[in-house]
Amino acid sequence: MKTLTAMLPTFVLCVGLTLPAFAADGPVPGGPFAEEATVQSVEFHKTAVQQHQDTAAMLEQRIQQLENRLDMLKNSYRDPKGFRRASWKRMVATWRGELRDIQQRIVWHEEQLAQLKT
Repeated sequence: MKTLTAMLPTFVLCVGLTLPAFAADGPVPGGPFAEEATVQSVEFHKTAVQQHQDTAAMLEQRIQQLENRLDMLKNSYRDPKGFRRASWKRMVATWRGELRDIQQRIVWHEEQLAQLKT
């Protein structure tokens, strides 16, 4: 029984290290379908860039609309304590952070496209 408990962690470690290698899902360089995988990857990055640009444009539009509302509410009697204004400012800041993330994703996909085309 003592040897079984000593061998069990070794077995689990070996299986745990080899399973991810078998489960890897990606193109094999130089394989018969390598060129098709590259074309598919290029198309994937192009569509991802387009989707991210659409999302970024929509988010920029929302930010602009909310900033216009903030300007109208600047010295308004409708929000004397500034609660609505403060919450809208937080929302704009959150959306700006999301916009930065989306723009970074766009840049990453464009870099991947440049690498695949060379």
